[in-house]
Amino acid sequence: MSTSDTARRILSAPSFKFVLVLVLILALTIPLLFVYALVYEREQRARQATTSISQMWGGRQTMAGPYIAVPTERARVSGAGANAQTVTERNFAVFLPETLNVTSDLKTEERRRGIFTVPVYRSTHAFEGRFAPATAEKISQSVDRVLWQEAVIVVLVSDVRGIVEGITAELGGLGSRAFRAGSGLQGRHGGAIHIPVSEQEASNGFSFKFSLGLRGSQVARFMPAGGDTNVAMAADWPHPSFSGGFLPDSRSISEAGFEATWSIPRLARGTAQTQLVSNLGGLRVSRSEFGVDLFQPVRFYSLAQRALKYAIGFIGIAFFAVFIMEVQARRRVHWIQYLFVGLALVIFYVLLIGTAEHIGFDLAYLAASTATSLLIGVYFGSVVGSRLKGFVLFALLGIIYALLYLLLRLEDYALLVGSIAAFVTIAIVMFVTRNIDWGRGIDTEKPPQAQPAE
Repeated sequence: MSTSDTARRILSAPSFKFVLVLVLILALTIPLLFVYALVYEREQRARQATTSISQMWGGRQTMAGPYIAVPTERARVSGAGANAQTVTERNFAVFLPETLNVTSDLKTEERRRGIFTVPVYRSTHAFEGRFAPATAEKISQSVDRVLWQEAVIVVLVSDVRGIVEGITAELGGLGSRAFRAGSGLQGRHGGAIHIPVSEQEASNGFSFKFSLGLRGSQVARFMPAGGDTNVAMAADWPHPSFSGGFLPDSRSISEAGFEATWSIPRLARGTAQTQLVSNLGGLRVSRSEFGVDLFQPVRFYSLAQRALKYAIGFIGIAFFAVFIMEVQARRRVHWIQYLFVGLALVIFYVLLIGTAEHIGFDLAYLAASTATSLLIGVYFGSVVGSRLKGFVLFALLGIIYALLYLLLRLEDYALLVGSIAAFVTIAIVMFVTRNIDWGRGIDTEKPPQAQPAE
């Protein structure tokens, strides 16, 4: 046998084609990386649209308070020996209300920036509760002076630009007083509004009642500011995602919206009724926040990114199906034709994300998977000269895409479904290829039968 014959036999062997298919699968990771970068870029544009709308409308809102905040001073010695000097340390004594009840109502809207939609809301939050007498004896740490002349009632709002109107509080026994902008205290304490109070008013204790009109986007959360905090929230958004340090005690969700209630006792809050802090912004402890995210059920980009993580596996299954049918059909499929099939499978993801931005993920997935399966099925059928094999590949790709959709939707069971699918796939491949002579081709000859003895 000549060298050329040996080379021709090697190049035509199924084992060589199998290795070539593996190389092509690995090579397709390059265009898949470009697709992943495209999905990331589109996701960033969506986030920029969300940020842009939030900056003009009102951002993610977290409300904390009301509190009574009083500046304190304490002298301490800094340094030693000749370098010792006395400095005045300024902190804030914060008195939490004994009870706090909030009734919150959200009316949602959708704002668009280009093709991107962002949920925003107008909300009304009715606060009601009572402060116990606030006295210096309740401050747990020693201080030299308590500056009662600077005492204020303060409410922290993460984005004060969302406040839509003036706010007047009814203070039991003290009459009506309007909130003022800022914290009313020296230093930077984040977004806040305040009402000045005197030492006598704070030391007697009083009830309070006010309503806060607020615009925001995506998130509405509260801090457990009272000794006992009770929040009742209602909104017309049908897809709430309850988040934060406390889940609601009760909730009701329908197509018309949701209702939820939280009841947080002081022991669960884990902090004292009187605190000494260096900055009021520290009262916003993220692990204690609770509330709702206006969840958008169509997550184009996160679903597309998850689908891309399975791409190599599913392209491999499709290639091996083409390979097996090629060997069985005894009609050569050029590696360039394999590459065309692979590129069609890659373009599926571009088609998916491009159409999902306009018609929704489910319809886009159905359209992109059907178009891709039909294209590859017709193409392969014409290459091998068999409509039946083209239809078989079309049906197989339909099953593959159905499995991928199932993996995307069943997040908690994705590993279980994926592992079972992988096991079934390798079992089918092993069974179908059991008669292939990987060095010469398919062994179609029957084994020789023993001749009868004469």
